[in-house]
Amino acid sequence: MSETTDERHARLGTRFRELHRSGCFLLANVGDAGTAAALSDAGVDAIATSSSAHAETIGRSDAAGDVSMEEHAEHTTALVAAADVPLNVDAENGYGHEPEAMAAAVERFAATGAAGMGIEDWSGDPERGLYDRALAVARIEAAVEAADALPRPFVITGRTEVLLYGLDGGLDETLARLQAFAEVGAECLYAPGTWDLETIRVVTAEAGGPTNILVPLGSKLTFDEVAAAGARRISLGGSLYSAQVAHGRALIERVRATGAFSL
Repeated sequence: MSETTDERHARLGTRFRELHRSGCFLLANVGDAGTAAALSDAGVDAIATSSSAHAETIGRSDAAGDVSMEEHAEHTTALVAAADVPLNVDAENGYGHEPEAMAAAVERFAATGAAGMGIEDWSGDPERGLYDRALAVARIEAAVEAADALPRPFVITGRTEVLLYGLDGGLDETLARLQAFAEVGAECLYAPGTWDLETIRVVTAEAGGPTNILVPLGSKLTFDEVAAAGARRISLGGSLYSAQVAHGRALIERVRATGAFSL
């Protein structure tokens, strides 16, 4: 008997949760369904949307509000259909400021077949900036509660932008936020901006749970080094899409300059 859609989504959700329980795995952020299918065939552990890559593929900027939740959900649906590996949603600020909006986002992205989603504490509004810690935690808690109410596993990642944007409090505030996210049930913690092994070791040891580390393509770090430093999940962010675009541009420039079509 063939697998139903609900059974497939449940299998992928279960697999995604299992990946966060031991070892270290690669989460490749992709910008289109063709890349999702190719990486699934290549044996990648899991994939994710990239807000920056998705925005660029449709001629938008990577800024809160430039791409709607519905547009992102439709994009996610296509990626889930293309790849038989778990998919995580880069949901930016969760498409709203208040905790109630996080529940709506969880429900919408779960309906696409995604296996989880990450929620940032950056508001997307330069005037408002970072949500205060209490609100940031309440937003993650609301997302976790909505995920727990689903009929299948759905992993919530609590993400803070303090290090990425060089905001007040630095590493101490980063750890305080990650620990608070873990306390309200986030199954993965994420603080982009950990560019060296020493910082990675501190964050993975003190975050309070499984930790995602961003390692863009072009980094001098290796998978084994970051895994040994304590990462449970390693993501690429928008770097894979950027590399694909750069490679395509270089090929066309060479054709125009030399007339050669060889790869």
